[in-house]
Amino acid sequence: MLAAQVKTIESVEDLFALLKLDFDEHTVRVYRLHILRSFGEIITSIEARDPAPTDEERSLLYASALLQAHDYYLTGQCTCDPPVFPGLRKELIPLRLKK
Repeated sequence: MLAAQVKTIESVEDLFALLKLDFDEHTVRVYRLHILRSFGEIITSIEARDPAPTDEERSLLYASALLQAHDYYLTGQCTCDPPVFPGLRKELIPLRLKK
């Protein structure tokens, strides 16, 4: 069952491979967590349908959901800035070059 396989995926790249989809590496590298969150929200609504989709329908719906999440960031529809990890800013050490 596809839903069970998706739960065991360890990376977004593996998810694209499972669904046999191509992706933009830069977009996935920068927006990885955003893509997964968007995909998860869409999948939740798919799984809440009554009646539940068949495995064949689910495969198409999951692939469509992942592409939708990916393309949202790829095409610049997102008005958000790329993720920044605030903890990294605190750890920066200014370099003092010798003159």
